[in-house]
Amino acid sequence: MNALRPVCLLLALLTGCATPKPQTAEEPNPFALPAGSPRNVRIGFVQGYPLSSLSVPIMLLPGTVAQEKMTVVSRDPHLHPTAVLEVTGVRGRIAVARIVRGQPQPKDEVVLPSVELSERSQELPP
Repeated sequence: MNALRPVCLLLALLTGCATPKPQTAEEPNPFALPAGSPRNVRIGFVQGYPLSSLSVPIMLLPGTVAQEKMTVVSRDPHLHPTAVLEVTGVRGRIAVARIVRGQPQPKDEVVLPSVELSERSQELPP
């Protein structure tokens, strides 16, 4: 009986410890919206610029059509608006926009504003 004890213990450990691996969730996209939220059309991302500048470059996504006088909103990875921008010029896939309100940061997402996002962006400092 003493010889069976280690074998039984080994079998108990092997079968008792077999648990399914927990599925790891995909790393969330920093610009993904919560379920049920309105989707803003992404047009590009703010590129690096001197923070003292009154204009910012926007790298447009392929296929994006941007026009002068178009109002867009930049937002951070938490979907909070960081600035209201007005496009002043477009050359290829780069748009230049004047800062109307707020202060965009490099790599902020730039979207066409929904009504809700427009209202929230009006709280930004001029």
